[in-house]
Amino acid sequence: MKYKVDTPIQYLKGVGPEAAKVFKNLGVETVEDLLTLAPKRYVGKNLIKDLNLNEESRTVGRIINTGMRRTSRGLIFAVQLSDGTGTINLSFFNYSKKATSNFKWNKLIEVEGIVSFWGRNLQIVNPTVTFSPPDEEKFLPIYPLSQRLTHKYIRKVVRTAFANDMKISETLPSHILEKEKLPSREEAIHNLHFPQELKFANLARQRLEFEEVFWFQILLALRKKKIKKQGIKFEKGSELARQFYETLRHNQSDKKSKSSKKNGEFKLTNAQRRVIWEIYKDMESDSKMNRLLQGDVGSGKTIIAILSMLKAVESGYQAVLMAPTEVLAEQHYFKLSRYLPKIGIKLGLLIGSLSAQDKRKVKEEIKNGKAQIIIGTHALIESSVTFKNLGFIVIDEQHKFGVVQRLKLAKKSKSPDILVLTATPIPRSLALTIYGDLDISIIDEMPPGVGEICTKWIYANKIQEAWKLVKSELKQGRQCYIVYPVIDESEKLDLKAAQEEYEKLSTGIFKDYEVGLLHGRLNRKEKAKVMKDFSSGKLNILIATTVIEVGIDIPNASCMVIEHAERFGLSQLHQLRGRLRRGKTKSHCILISPKKLGGIAKERLNAIEKEEDGFKLAEKDLELRGAGEFLGTRQHGLPELKLANIMDTQLLSRVRNITFKIIENDPRLEKPENKIIANTVNYRYREKFEFLEGG
Repeated sequence: MKYKVDTPIQYLKGVGPEAAKVFKNLGVETVEDLLTLAPKRYVGKNLIKDLNLNEESRTVGRIINTGMRRTSRGLIFAVQLSDGTGTINLSFFNYSKKATSNFKWNKLIEVEGIVSFWGRNLQIVNPTVTFSPPDEEKFLPIYPLSQRLTHKYIRKVVRTAFANDMKISETLPSHILEKEKLPSREEAIHNLHFPQELKFANLARQRLEFEEVFWFQILLALRKKKIKKQGIKFEKGSELARQFYETLRHNQSDKKSKSSKKNGEFKLTNAQRRVIWEIYKDMESDSKMNRLLQGDVGSGKTIIAILSMLKAVESGYQAVLMAPTEVLAEQHYFKLSRYLPKIGIKLGLLIGSLSAQDKRKVKEEIKNGKAQIIIGTHALIESSVTFKNLGFIVIDEQHKFGVVQRLKLAKKSKSPDILVLTATPIPRSLALTIYGDLDISIIDEMPPGVGEICTKWIYANKIQEAWKLVKSELKQGRQCYIVYPVIDESEKLDLKAAQEEYEKLSTGIFKDYEVGLLHGRLNRKEKAKVMKDFSSGKLNILIATTVIEVGIDIPNASCMVIEHAERFGLSQLHQLRGRLRRGKTKSHCILISPKKLGGIAKERLNAIEKEEDGFKLAEKDLELRGAGEFLGTRQHGLPELKLANIMDTQLLSRVRNITFKIIENDPRLEKPENKIIANTVNYRYREKFEFLEGG
């Protein structure tokens, strides 16, 4: 069979359906994936006298002795190997008699494994053995493994692919290869697996890393150029936005006077003013806006979104805000209901748990244009939802939505402006890579008067300290969150469950207080009642799961206890803690964990205890666990970054400048020097490019 790069891996000789399933765990589904499977490192062939302890090593020698050895772990088949410079012992556990028959005196074999000591002699336990002939390559690749796969087996499959003499097409223009001093794709892939010198393997990897980032950025640049050609030109200024702003200012002033505080009236921060100017400038142009608004928890992103939506409404368009949870959508709706009807704006709320009658009513108001600003969840993307004149879309907590979901909402209008919000801070270099097709605005300033949060990490055996602090806050008339990672008791994990702890705490240590329970399995009415009771102060304590991660806004809540904090990511812990950043008083966040923790979990909890800046925490998160979660669904429809280091800001910046300049000068890729780019887009990425319409 003649193989091609897009041939499924299971059809490669020596693989088959079962091995293909295991290869899939490594991201290998085609011959192309196999050819770009990068080794973690390489092992050279050394003389026995040059072998180093505790290192993966490879050597060749002749068998000079074999025998059985009894140990506390059972019988061992022992082989002694010599190459004239020294000897090494090979120890085999779980051997078979048939296997031992292959070890003949004076036979030349190659062995590979970790070198250790046995007595005064060097040894390798359960080495990989090549009987005949020993590998000729100077350096052998050490691949990432999965289940039954071995380095030896993967090498054999790679050799099979190369022996087929398949065509490996170039994907980068010659002028870029020359300028960047990169090898051809064919040469790079060969040297990735069969390097004669390690410098050739390093150069091969550099070429493939560059290629990954290049195609990631080319597709983003193409999309950005495409969306900039079409859009709504909204009217300049906004009287509705001004009226809303004045309503907020007067409302804030009234509150201050009633509470005898003299902190002044509501004002936008300088960062908010800068961002709203960037958004308004986009909206007033005839290009489609596709902008990401980043801001830490409590920085005031929602107000920016409302001011933007009001500008769209004033120009005769509908605006929509899609939130990831019903709790957050309802909170947005009820909060805006206090202000927007006063300036003549009709609101609509569309969420899945509405009754059929209520859904029909709000869908009709959306269709006939009566509803000017619509708040909702995934229910907004249902095919039965039709807008009269949708012109502006806000996606709140965008990382919670897939690309396809955003695409469906955007396609309900010809060319709406899109603003995506995230309170999960992302370092700018990473944001430019993942969201290179979006313009980026950052609110890097917190509003004045935001209360300080004191974070403390303690072990579970000292939990009474946490309960003492909770009671202290409750006695001062404040409220408290207690967060758990699961709802019901888990049999697989030794985790405390929200339901069980609610029953224990509400009848035990907090029996004199009103305690509520909030989790994702409650129906809409139950959730609404719990939140209303907590918001009004009827409940003193809210026991919850991560359903409260985004958007819950209770200024009187000044304390949070997070049980099994080691089970949460840094970003999630920061989001949860941000629920306390709604009041003006000092708040307390207590992280509870068991004593036995892994190194990364300890680093994570140390970081969240000492640092409040979300952007610094995001950098720490990337350092600890890589960029996988940040890329997440955002990569759906984009070529994957398997090799490139997302934190290599030099590479990201260099490639971004190259790709965006190419598309700026040749948006249709018609110039002869860019023909190879156009062909590769059509051949490799045409289907993927469709997904990029989702924003």
